[in-house]
Amino acid sequence: HFAGSRSAPGGQLVQATDAYMATRNARIVLIDDDGVRAVMTGSWLVQMGWPEAYVLAGGLKGRQLVPGMPKPTIPELDALAVATVSPAELQALIEKGEASIADLAPSLAYETGHIPGAWFAVRARLPQSLDRVPKRRVLVLTSPDAALARLAAAELEDSGFAEIRVLDGGSAAWRAAGLPLTTGREAMADTPDDCWRRPYDPYAPPDARERYLRWEIELIRQIEREGDTGFRVSA
Repeated sequence: HFAGSRSAPGGQLVQATDAYMATRNARIVLIDDDGVRAVMTGSWLVQMGWPEAYVLAGGLKGRQLVPGMPKPTIPELDALAVATVSPAELQALIEKGEASIADLAPSLAYETGHIPGAWFAVRARLPQSLDRVPKRRVLVLTSPDAALARLAAAELEDSGFAEIRVLDGGSAAWRAAGLPLTTGREAMADTPDDCWRRPYDPYAPPDARERYLRWEIELIRQIEREGDTGFRVSA
């Protein structure tokens, strides 16, 4: 791939734009290998109101490419000194009844698979969430790749736990070690309001599909009424 780029299927980029681009109206450069998908996706983004959507001329042809998955850089992480625990060490603490686990993954990811006994929590409300977590000797924070857990651990004060540690490598390392996972809403220390849920999500409200259809049917008229949206509806 082109160095510094991020993989984004065109349909997903259009439907879940905020999951890929954190800055509204940021400049977007689309790249592909045949000049078709990037142009089509760019056309949709322009209609959605993104003022600066561009396609890289020539695509990937003749450019120096790099292998592997790009890893985001978080400068603050390099300066943090937080205590960690390995997956095997955490398993031993769990068996001894000495650890409580707070999982800072998005609620959708938590429901898909988490460490048995781990409590779902939202980082922004973590101090309040910990009031619901059983007080054991060690509090272990985890997140998908441990980055969010490390940032949260560095901010915690007066948590009520004797020790605070971060699962080294996060829940991905636990999974890679072949240790057990469980699904669903086993232990919720906070309200799972951090993600938008599709109408067919098992935890969506009973009338979610009907509400979505009503919203979709009324969308064009809503755009006309408000008058200040960035959408450009094609004739």
